[in-house]
Amino acid sequence: MKIEDVVIIGAGPAGIATAIQLRRYNIDFVLLEYREIGGLLRNANLIENYPGFPHGIRGLDLVELFKRQLKNAGVNVSFERAWGLEYRDELFFIKTDQRVITSHIVVCATGTKPKEIPNLDIPDAAKERVFHEIYPIMGTKNKSIAIIGAGDAAFDYALSLSQTNKVTILNRNDRVKCIPTLKAKCMRSKNVSYLPKVSVKRIDHPSDKLLLTCSEDGYQIWADYVIVAIGREPHLDFLDSELRKKLDILANEDRFWMVGDVKNGIYRQTAICVGDGIKAAMEIYRRRKMVAL
Repeated sequence: MKIEDVVIIGAGPAGIATAIQLRRYNIDFVLLEYREIGGLLRNANLIENYPGFPHGIRGLDLVELFKRQLKNAGVNVSFERAWGLEYRDELFFIKTDQRVITSHIVVCATGTKPKEIPNLDIPDAAKERVFHEIYPIMGTKNKSIAIIGAGDAAFDYALSLSQTNKVTILNRNDRVKCIPTLKAKCMRSKNVSYLPKVSVKRIDHPSDKLLLTCSEDGYQIWADYVIVAIGREPHLDFLDSELRKKLDILANEDRFWMVGDVKNGIYRQTAICVGDGIKAAMEIYRRRKMVAL
């Protein structure tokens, strides 16, 4: 049985940074990604706080640079879904849709999954037009899009989509949670509308558009697509129940690492993810040196 030194689960900014740093140390690893490289970065309209880009950079453009750096570093990405992770006999067993991988160390860079709106009725016919990210519809033009939520993601999504579409932001109350500059940019756009105190109760697909029934008075809105952006939570569904009980112990032994959005709560920033990944790789290298001594 082959035992890998390290398995990195997730090829967003945190997983990418971990992989590049481990490669610099000549430490062998497997980098797994379920869908596409870049994670949520693929949805970002403009990243203005990542050093080295004085005018900001689009999320997709930064992802392309990350891909180029992975290639230059000789890092291969294995596109497999990790659906199970167990720990026994001092080894990790990562179950993917293709195989079972055994390793001494796991770096969990799986990011977050979207929160669902409780009690929102969405018939099957409408679900194919309801998304939690904008990447699948980034190329759409001349469409009407409703975004449910009032945080950074909702307003950032609105900015991206409003360049070629009409966007309506629906906030269930009157509290806006995004940073002021982001809201100001949206409010200056002629293609963005903001509606406070609108709570979506049902989404139907009676024609070529979606019909959103809102609030208690039955107020209705038509849209081609709906984006749900009400928050996110750590994506850790694949962890075995017995492993969950040992996470603190394994983390203290530098065997299990969580890096990036999966552990940082509301602090979902590319720069933080990259820092987490590099630090984890450096600590893994330090531990190997100490064991060798």
